[in-house]
Amino acid sequence: MSGYLLIYRPLNIIFIVLAQWLAAYFLDTHSTFDVVAEGGIYWLMLGTASCTAFGYWVNDYTDYQRDVINRSEVSAIHRLDSKVVYIHFLIFISIALYAGNVLGIWFISLFVITIAALATYSKWLKNIAIVGNFIIAALSFFSLYSVYQLFPSLNMQLILHFASLAAVLNLVREMVKDAEDLEGDYKTGAKTLPALWGLSGTNISVYVILLITTSFTLVSVYFQSYFFESTLKYVYYAYYLVFIALPLYKIAVDIRYARTKEEYTELSTLLKYVLGVGILSMLFF
Repeated sequence: MSGYLLIYRPLNIIFIVLAQWLAAYFLDTHSTFDVVAEGGIYWLMLGTASCTAFGYWVNDYTDYQRDVINRSEVSAIHRLDSKVVYIHFLIFISIALYAGNVLGIWFISLFVITIAALATYSKWLKNIAIVGNFIIAALSFFSLYSVYQLFPSLNMQLILHFASLAAVLNLVREMVKDAEDLEGDYKTGAKTLPALWGLSGTNISVYVILLITTSFTLVSVYFQSYFFESTLKYVYYAYYLVFIALPLYKIAVDIRYARTKEEYTELSTLLKYVLGVGILSMLFF
């Protein structure tokens, strides 16, 4: 049973939809629980969760060879009958389309494009250098930007800040995970960035992206000061510096010397932590 649940990556799904709820509630100073609920946030969360679950299932289903090489234990999805797997696919797609239909044409289009992108990514695009990484980054961006489409009264500057942060950190994390899985990529013929440029080239790319990202986010945070009273502003600055900027700088420094699977696993976990505390900084608003 635990293996079956792990296919869903439940903590990841919970965090993704929690980020949407936090954005809907905290990035609009006039929002209330009733306004958020009546505005359709729970339908958006349901559709997003269904698309995300579909992505995890289809990725695990198509990634057996690489998992055998890169993981100590392959996904439990390979112990299920193929008919059961396809029934799950159908359920996820149906739920997403129903939720999109409730919300409107923009959201139906978003969920259809998301499902198509995840299916294409799992089958082909993740094996193409950078392309697959950008697909995941773009979907991360739109998972938060979609909240603005549902609640246009949200502050656009804040939505773009958090959506862009999520996109870039997921882009970098996907690149690091590709480096982590380099052995399997080599043996299965995948043309990921580490397979083409080597670990050194990938490390330098991640290093540059992180330095640029850290600089831009600090500038963005500075211009968010008018949202706060004087005391809370400095608390927010301190939070961002200690829990986001400094860890990002540490990752940028450490990535230059990373060579082993264990080192990339550690950096991937740290990036996930930074993404988490970055999204939780919405609570300040």
